[in-house]
Amino acid sequence: MISIVGLAPHPPIIIPEIGRGEIKKVSKTVEAMKVLSRRIGDTSPDLLIIITPHGQIMREGPAVLDMDELVGDFGQFGFSGIRIKMQTDRELIKLIREEGMPDGPKPVLVSDKDYLLRSGKVLDHGAMVPLYYLQQEGVNLPGLHVTIGFQPLEELYRFGSNLAKVLEKRGRRTAVVASGDLSHRLIPGAPAGYNERGAEFDRTLVELLKHGRVEEILNLDQDLIEQAGECGLRPFAIALGMLEGEKINSDIISYEGPFGVGYLVASINTTA
Repeated sequence: MISIVGLAPHPPIIIPEIGRGEIKKVSKTVEAMKVLSRRIGDTSPDLLIIITPHGQIMREGPAVLDMDELVGDFGQFGFSGIRIKMQTDRELIKLIREEGMPDGPKPVLVSDKDYLLRSGKVLDHGAMVPLYYLQQEGVNLPGLHVTIGFQPLEELYRFGSNLAKVLEKRGRRTAVVASGDLSHRLIPGAPAGYNERGAEFDRTLVELLKHGRVEEILNLDQDLIEQAGECGLRPFAIALGMLEGEKINSDIISYEGPFGVGYLVASINTTA
């Protein structure tokens, strides 16, 4: 059972030790991440699925880390002392192997043996930023780390739907967090340069999410997506697929883009 789906951004600047004086510029996002983390905790989940666009990306399909303990730090951003850990639910890995997800993209199980991740630091910042806030609120759960594939949105949605079926067999309450930033091109000087369609993309996606118009999200204009320079749409598509067949209630907790990147925090629950 999916207890809640959270949509979260992942700028390291919202980590207090990293953001320092600049964190006040993203105060809405910081407070919203605390709200989202508390909401997730309030649903009393047993497992957590974290979906990121910045992990190990495979051509064949979405990647699932197949290691008992996942570890990472923010050394890439000059703060190696901030470490995040997550345990993998071995029963879920076993079920994925057994089920195989016969239709749609196949999950690619990635282990340290396959990729010789000698440092042992396998968590990416797309996963670590949301995990930081969850763990600060006492939500420290085993589960799965999933990285997007570059398949069409409809196929990633199908992958999410199939993953939800595996979770049904696992029989545990599960929270899902899809990590992704919206347009990286909102203002002159933005990380990916400025494009006037960036703000259009963000407005459109936020409005569609607010009203649960999933089919329209999956069929967004490709030119608009490309010009926006986003990294959140694929993780969101997987997460929405995990709610296929359910009536959903979306709450946009916050949205802002002070540095030229759109930061959206939202929660999605199912309704009777």
